[in-house]
Amino acid sequence: MAENEDSIRKFLQGNAAFMQQLYVKNYYGVETYVLKNSGTKEQAKDIFQHGLLVLYTLLKKEKLQISSFDNYLFSVCKNLWIKQSSRNSVTKLTSETLIDEPVDLARFHMEQLQWDLFKEKLESLKETCKTIIKLTLAKVSYAEISKRLKYPNENAARQKTFRCKTKLFKMIQSDPRFNKLKNK
Repeated sequence: MAENEDSIRKFLQGNAAFMQQLYVKNYYGVETYVLKNSGTKEQAKDIFQHGLLVLYTLLKKEKLQISSFDNYLFSVCKNLWIKQSSRNSVTKLTSETLIDEPVDLARFHMEQLQWDLFKEKLESLKETCKTIIKLTLAKVSYAEISKRLKYPNENAARQKTFRCKTKLFKMIQSDPRFNKLKNK
């Protein structure tokens, strides 16, 4: 957590060395995502810059509790690209865009809080369940899961996956933050 706080502090101060490192560490992932989703390198650069601006604004306005600075930056950029590509406009800013932005910032923040709750509960599962859920999220087949974890057949892997997902879901629902995040 101290590393995150240090990153946030350096980011808000505009520390040149940190900003260079931030670009090296994070830009390629954003560019790859944009290119895979029908964008161009130029659009990826715009999205990354806009993402930095959005993140800066959020951090200045609120005291965000983020578990991973890099992941949060990527989530902001990803959501910006989804919004931009769904509008089918390249770089055209309109007054509508400026009016919608605070709503989007709130949504980005809410999605990050939901993701943080999910990751926290996932990490508290036993190692086998963590592995199964991560493989499932990576769209690994039940046949492959049963092979990797040495289950007798696909059905056993399917049943164990169901039990692990159910346990995770119950843990998330029992957390007091769940109702606050669900209603927003």
